[in-house]
Amino acid sequence: MASPKSASPAQVLTFFDNGKMDPIKFRYNGRVYPVKRVHREWTESRAQGEHRHYLIESNDAANYELRFDSRRNTWQVLAHS
Repeated sequence: MASPKSASPAQVLTFFDNGKMDPIKFRYNGRVYPVKRVHREWTESRAQGEHRHYLIESNDAANYELRFDSRRNTWQVLAHS
C-alpha cells in the first residue's frame, strides 16, 4: 500500500449502531467513493482521544485506509492502492 507524505482530508458518511461506527462512503480529492467492504478496523489510543482506522475497499476496486481523529473530530485518508 502506497502512503502519501501526509494525511489528506476526507469527508466520511458513517452509520452508527450500538457504539459501532461504519463508513458508508467518503469524499476524497473531489470524488465520492462508496465503501464496498471494510476489511479491517482498529483503534489507537492517544494521550488525548483516539484514532479509529478502517481499511476499506471502494467500488473502484481500490483499497483505502481511513482514519478518524476523535479529538479533532476529523477524517483523513492515510493510504490507498
